[in-house]
Amino acid sequence: MGTYVVFTKLTPQGRKNLHADPTRLQAVTKQAEQLGAKVVQQYATVGQYDFVTMIEAEDNATVQLIGAEISGLGTMKLTTFPAIKMDRFQQLLKMEPYRTEPHMWQTSLWARAVRRIGRPWTTTRYVKQYCKPLTIEGRENLANHKGGAIVIANHSSHFDSPVVYSTLPGSIRNKLMMAAAADKFYASRKKRVWWPSLFQNAFPVHRGGGVKQLEYPVSKLKSGWSILIYPEGGRSKTGQFARFKAGPAIMAMQANVPVIPIYMEGLRDIMPKGQREPRPAAAHARIGKPISLEGVASVSEATSMLENAMRELAGLPPRRTSAAAAAAPAEVPAMASAGGGAS
Repeated sequence: MGTYVVFTKLTPQGRKNLHADPTRLQAVTKQAEQLGAKVVQQYATVGQYDFVTMIEAEDNATVQLIGAEISGLGTMKLTTFPAIKMDRFQQLLKMEPYRTEPHMWQTSLWARAVRRIGRPWTTTRYVKQYCKPLTIEGRENLANHKGGAIVIANHSSHFDSPVVYSTLPGSIRNKLMMAAAADKFYASRKKRVWWPSLFQNAFPVHRGGGVKQLEYPVSKLKSGWSILIYPEGGRSKTGQFARFKAGPAIMAMQANVPVIPIYMEGLRDIMPKGQREPRPAAAHARIGKPISLEGVASVSEATSMLENAMRELAGLPPRRTSAAAAAAPAEVPAMASAGGGAS
């Protein structure tokens, strides 16, 4: 769980609403908790801001979701800062630096050519060697797709990305980028930090880097590229679905592109979390129909749509959403948050 400090300034309408009904504060706190946060402390302040709130949330994407839901009401202005405990801050000071900016050359024609030429050696041969067999279902759902898209998949193995690349048609695969943890794949201690950018078309994502780091992938989506992202935020140890992060929904809504869900089975048998060497096993990929988020009212609703679409591909019942969250009050003043993430 991360800690966040939220500074809230009420608009004239928000101040008027609060004076008319002071219980709106409790309503906002309850709504934030329904969306995945815990309000630790809250103070009314004299000066530039009306409230200072300490909250705990799983990650920046959760905070972004809460901020999008509450601040969209137009009754407050929010300023949010992730807070780092001092012992963790001391650890960060000792960490080796890592690259946080994408390589600008990786979408150039020469890089695309090298990637296509090298794919049989960097990806295809491993999929053929260890996915015995790989069966693919639902490719017809992408027959008429054109342009950029968010590609989401469940995440249980380091073998997931090669299978996703092998599953997609060339029209999408040849312009597919992948978000990769900067501290793992782009650390300066690694001599070949260019390798994932060149051969996997990956770009670094700073864990907890905030909503600003969505600007690069959104710009690529708008120019016709697709982005592979794992909305659970990390590999599952059990194979069970974790709650989806808001990042994919935010990017899809900002770039106005569809989301392509892919559910994969068997990859935990090939290379589960913690295992370094793959072993042969049967694998299956099921591609769903592209999902349009056009007209969806909120980030939370969009995130729920994507998660339930993936659950449907897996043959699972939809996850029920909180009726109270769906029926949020029309006007709410204080408490708040903002942030973002893409993993």
